[in-house]
Amino acid sequence: MDDHLELLLNGQLYKKLNEIVYKPVTNTYNLSMLEIKVLLFLKEHTMYDTARDIVEVHYLTKSYVSKAIDTLIEKGYLKRKQDTHDRRCIHLEMQEKALPVIDYVKIKQKELLEILFKNLTEDEKHLMRNIAEKISSNIAEVLESSSS
Repeated sequence: MDDHLELLLNGQLYKKLNEIVYKPVTNTYNLSMLEIKVLLFLKEHTMYDTARDIVEVHYLTKSYVSKAIDTLIEKGYLKRKQDTHDRRCIHLEMQEKALPVIDYVKIKQKELLEILFKNLTEDEKHLMRNIAEKISSNIAEVLESSSS
């Protein structure tokens, strides 16, 4: 496989870039990247509001998500809310305190996208998004069939 493609798909370069771009957020609010990811997920996916949703949509480990949620609750960014119909289901409710974090993350997200798409035409950006969707779909299909 082409080294550039493998590095891109492996995600190591992207993870390093994320650490650099989001470092001001993690330092300012004393949050981990996973905690930031959880807050962002809940803000951007309002139809999903449980730990299970986060685990399933992002293919993350339950224990890591659970620990991140516990920390966010301790710090006052999230609150647990029991489902009125199913007592076993716990919904996560973002608190007002999380909004400045989200605002800062959005600024950093924009910076990240500017870095990623620098020197790309609009057509290339569109093509990249289409290819990424197809590759993600292919991977998800294999993951789903292997877990059955």
